[in-house]
Amino acid sequence: MNKNRTFSIIIKTVAIISSLYGMSWSFLNKEFLTYFTNLSNIAIDLCLIISLVLVIRRKKPSNSWYIIKYLMTISILLTFLIYLCVLAPTDKRGFIGAYTDKCCASLCVHFITPLLSILDFILFDYEFRQKKIYALYATIPPLIYVGYVLILAQVFNVRWSDDMLAPYNFINYGAECGWFGFAPETISSKTLGIGVFYMIIVLCIIFILLGLLLLWLSKLRKKHI
Repeated sequence: MNKNRTFSIIIKTVAIISSLYGMSWSFLNKEFLTYFTNLSNIAIDLCLIISLVLVIRRKKPSNSWYIIKYLMTISILLTFLIYLCVLAPTDKRGFIGAYTDKCCASLCVHFITPLLSILDFILFDYEFRQKKIYALYATIPPLIYVGYVLILAQVFNVRWSDDMLAPYNFINYGAECGWFGFAPETISSKTLGIGVFYMIIVLCIIFILLGLLLLWLSKLRKKHI
């Protein structure tokens, strides 16, 4: 087994173990499958497990598989960025506390696994046939998630933190700013004070930019092989 394959197996294995450990602290939470963090971790874990099997068996993935893993990598990258830039800074436990809660379980699902998954994609998934239009596909996961949350809140009457209509403050359309308002003075762990519609637009743009960035990094990696 060459060093490249060994490194690939190690990165994938550590990322999976980190993710499972982090999620194990909230498996029994009835809202477990409503959080984008858990859903994106589960999705990337499945991708990493399949990739691990392919590496061990020396099988080359199809281009369609590369695209799926690309989309899931963007999703876990957003999990990393949103928690780092939005959720941790507004968490009532404080920035450090947000990551170290529950024996660093949050650190695993929001930081370690995302970074290892991104590194894995850049280093080992550079052979697929790239097209810039794939970056537009990156908006599919977040839009599906927003629709999923709306169904949970409106149809099944699910609530988060007692009165929130969404798991995260930046898509909590039940806050004072609602869908199209602005209320910066209300910024807290339950709202960013910006209408959810605008946040969705911003998130879609971010997904596209992240998609383009990953394609560029993957292409750059391929040139230096």
